[in-house]
Amino acid sequence: MEIYESFLERYSIEVSKFKNEIPSYSEILTKEGYLVSKSFNSVEQTLNPTKHSELLAIEMALSQIKGRYLSEHILLTALEPCLLCAGAILRVKLPEVVYFVPAKPGEGISSYTTESIYLLNHFPKCTLVPKSHIKFEFLSFFKEKR
Repeated sequence: MEIYESFLERYSIEVSKFKNEIPSYSEILTKEGYLVSKSFNSVEQTLNPTKHSELLAIEMALSQIKGRYLSEHILLTALEPCLLCAGAILRVKLPEVVYFVPAKPGEGISSYTTESIYLLNHFPKCTLVPKSHIKFEFLSFFKEKR
């Protein structure tokens, strides 16, 4: 639980720095809890819809460990990873994903079909830790944009 609380503290700091960005923040940790990489979304800043915090954190972590797989790491992320990010998570063999706000039905990693998972021969343990203040950040951001 201490890992979650530390993540939430860093999340709050990062959200305050990126007021005009989708409030998605991700970290890759070792199984022992050491921070390997962290990233905030940069979709709005770069006008590139693929610059999700999960993908950026994965890219940085792979660079840090100088390897292809993150099979000894954990991903913590504000929002349940979308299907784009889920594909990357499966490819780098992350064994665990912890998120704090669920995606809409059919849009997140939890909606992957059994057949898809079986073909890849890997699927991480996914844990939802509901936190209303993170959900509020997302709702507020999108309310202002629409």
